[in-house]
Amino acid sequence: MTTAGSPGTSRRPVDTASSRRTSLSGSTTTPAESTTSSTPSRANSHRCRTSSSSHRCGCWRRSPRPSEPPPPNSPPPPTEGALARMINTPIRVGLIGLGRSGWDLHAAGLAELDQYTIVAVADPDPERRAEARSRFTCATYSEPEALLGDPQVELVVVATPSHTHVPLGLAALDARKHVVVEKPMAQTTADVDTLMAAADKADRIVTCFQNNRFEPIFMAVRKVIDSGRLGELVLIRRSIHRYIRRADWQVLRAFGGGELSNTASHFLDQLLLLLDDGPIELLADLRHTVSAGDAEDHVKLVLKPKTGPLVDLESSCTIATPQNTWFIAGTTGTLASVAGGLHITWYDPATVDEPRLVEGAAPERAYPSPETITWQEETIQTPPGSGLRTLLYYQHLARTLRDGEDLFVTPKSVRRQIDIIERARQRTGLL
Repeated sequence: MTTAGSPGTSRRPVDTASSRRTSLSGSTTTPAESTTSSTPSRANSHRCRTSSSSHRCGCWRRSPRPSEPPPPNSPPPPTEGALARMINTPIRVGLIGLGRSGWDLHAAGLAELDQYTIVAVADPDPERRAEARSRFTCATYSEPEALLGDPQVELVVVATPSHTHVPLGLAALDARKHVVVEKPMAQTTADVDTLMAAADKADRIVTCFQNNRFEPIFMAVRKVIDSGRLGELVLIRRSIHRYIRRADWQVLRAFGGGELSNTASHFLDQLLLLLDDGPIELLADLRHTVSAGDAEDHVKLVLKPKTGPLVDLESSCTIATPQNTWFIAGTTGTLASVAGGLHITWYDPATVDEPRLVEGAAPERAYPSPETITWQEETIQTPPGSGLRTLLYYQHLARTLRDGEDLFVTPKSVRRQIDIIERARQRTGLL
């Protein structure tokens, strides 16, 4: 059995030709209902480290090396003046999907950042297209294929139902666009491998919208762990509890629905960042309980790495009395989430002696008295995540696309998450 993060999973054949024809509604493309006047960007030759050491991103910071001739029919390198203008030009975004995530997260977040401008959107709903046209003065399309053919678009954001993420991502890469894919990035590790290969071939970046890596409380948790106050970690528990009987498209397996892929994946991604690389044993319990449809709405995962803490993830629509969203036990301290932040209790191991073992019968049949430990406590307030996560995500991506910084959410890191999801589905039969 392939373990988490293993590159040895067999690759499933993908019909890329048919994938590229995938649309939001299945009908043919239509011309833009409005256009913008900005000029298209040229192909790129700046190197940055993403899923492959040979990847080159899109800011034209230097010409190809003499040993690396440019592709046939490639445009000449830009002048110094053109280079400066391109680096300072906002990233031109084409947004596919204007639903909950597309409009409330991506569009809303991008609109607040000077590093981006939305130049095109695609959605089958004419009212949503009109709303986007009014707000962003952008081109609007009823089909994603037309948006992918728009030379103004530099970065494509795929914010459509889960089962369309891979085919639309592949089509965007085939059109030589950089791509942000909403989570889940894919349903299988084979599909993640296919996206990475397509990105390398197209000389473009592909990444996943794991904006909860910037969740304030998660960043505070990492800071506490890094401080060493908790000692050696023994247990990490992450709980997302509520009682809700869902009845939208995310309760249908045919659309890539389910609590695991669409909700728990955020928190699984966080937890994997707290573990060492290496094999992970998995216990999985996926159940369809109170929601409509046929996908799971209750998820229980237990991850046991070769070294490090046991990880317990519970994401459920079936629990009316929530538990702490975070609970971490270590050899010298404990962390628990509280209203508005985190509470930590710990001690300095240098202030206590090693326990002295006493063999034989217990004097007077008494249990040992608790030793005297000077405990310290702290409550850390954290702001709500809300839109901050999205802003930080896109700011990091802008520095990758324009300044050549390393990609923050690499496909390789997301592949490890998808491996766990895929194995959990295989073991429980909820495919």
